[in-house]
Amino acid sequence: MCAFLLISTPTAVAGGWAVTYLDPVPSIQPSVAHTVGYWVLQHGTHPASGDLGKTGLRFQSGADARSFVGVALGEPAHYAVTFALPAGTYEVFGVQGWFEEHPLGTLTVPGTLLVKPVDPQVVQGLDDAGWPWQEIAPPLAKPASPAPAAAVSPSSGKPLPVWLAGLVVLGAAGLFFLLRRRLRPSGRR
Repeated sequence: MCAFLLISTPTAVAGGWAVTYLDPVPSIQPSVAHTVGYWVLQHGTHPASGDLGKTGLRFQSGADARSFVGVALGEPAHYAVTFALPAGTYEVFGVQGWFEEHPLGTLTVPGTLLVKPVDPQVVQGLDDAGWPWQEIAPPLAKPASPAPAAAVSPSSGKPLPVWLAGLVVLGAAGLFFLLRRRLRPSGRR
């Protein structure tokens, strides 16, 4: 099961919240090491400025809590974490450095992660200036570049003669019939 969008809720401090997005999550097996990539994006759209501190995932099953620290990858705001869990059901939390920790969904081991989707009303808009990624990027819609201006060709103001358009159509039809005749099997004439 692929899990992409996870939860975010703004804190009382302006600018002090983030969204965690996961790369595709495989089926999780008990007591087997799994590595999962994730993104921590301020306001759900861009890397935070400065050092976030420790990021990772925390798994909670009743009184049993297990935390796993992630490592930074090559892309801005992209991390990976390796974890192994015994069989059970866990609430999953994104550890987001100096941002508040947020619930991400429920994981059943063995099994898959049931993702709690992010509220689209919470995520701020994305602009071209805020896209620091290349080939490997978070699962966000890249902002569309402005369309180029329409090409304008000079015109004499006179419409093409009708006979010229007819000549083009007749030429295309003649070419079609000529090619069709040449491509027919030799037994049929």
